[in-house]
Amino acid sequence: MEKIQNLIAVLKQCIPQLDIAPLQSHTPENSEQLTVLDWLYQQISAQSLMVYEEWSEYNGYIPELKTLSDLSIPEDAANFIFSAIEEIDWSTASMDPAEIVYLLPWLEHINFYLKPHAVRLVDLLPSENAYIIAVRDDETLLQKLHASLEAFDMGINERQPMDQQQVLADIRQMIAG
Repeated sequence: MEKIQNLIAVLKQCIPQLDIAPLQSHTPENSEQLTVLDWLYQQISAQSLMVYEEWSEYNGYIPELKTLSDLSIPEDAANFIFSAIEEIDWSTASMDPAEIVYLLPWLEHINFYLKPHAVRLVDLLPSENAYIIAVRDDETLLQKLHASLEAFDMGINERQPMDQQQVLADIRQMIAG
């Protein structure tokens, strides 16, 4: 259980407003990846600090996380991405239009607007869909979080912030193949 206690300590450092008491009093039954993932989701989402999103249904909205509730974000990141993909000439694209929803840099673009608030959205790996948390935007802490999750064959997708030009370049690269 030392690995779990280490993970809890790192989560406390990384996730603003996290109360670790419920995590400490309801530890997972074992250290299997799916057991730990379920435990993390149950405990952290109960505090409104983690959300689960299916990529096929996600459309770039800002996740409803307590950490983000008081932040003012000047732009609607989703609108910018939607306008960028509306301009794609799919007859020249090298990918199926249905696949793009899984690859768009939604969180990366939101993170560009979160950067002044020293917060970043990350999702847990490996997962077909997204378990999203808002963490402190601190590279050292992100590395510690990733390392502590590796003990359970997991990690984080750091989702580096992307401004509008970087988003456009990323989309162009995706459709060009």
